[in-house]
Amino acid sequence: MLDLAISVAIGRHLAASEDEMFSRIQDWFLCPASRAELVAAIGRLLERGWISRAGDSAFDFCLTDAGLDGATTLSGGMIRMIDRGRGHLKTAFLLQMLDLDEGKCS
Repeated sequence: MLDLAISVAIGRHLAASEDEMFSRIQDWFLCPASRAELVAAIGRLLERGWISRAGDSAFDFCLTDAGLDGATTLSGGMIRMIDRGRGHLKTAFLLQMLDLDEGKCS
C-alpha cells in the first residue's frame, strides 16, 4: 500500500522532498510512516522499475511507464474492491482523476 501511495504522489508531483512525502503519507493514512519504511518502499519501487531518478537531488524521482501501468492497475483494483462489484463507482473516471502523467519520466 505504501509503495502505491508513493507512486501516486510521485506521479502527481505531490511531494518534492522527503518531508513532503512524510506529510502526504500522514495526511492520506492518518498515521505517519517511518523513515525506514519510506526508504524501503523507494528501494522496492526503484528495483521494480516503477520509478527512476529524475535529477541530482536526493528526492527527485519520476514515474516510469511500468510505474504508471502498475499504479493504474492497483488503483483500479482498489476502486473495484471498495465498490464490491456493484458498479456504483466509475473506475475509469476515478482513474482519470489520478492524473499520474504529471510526474511521468520524459
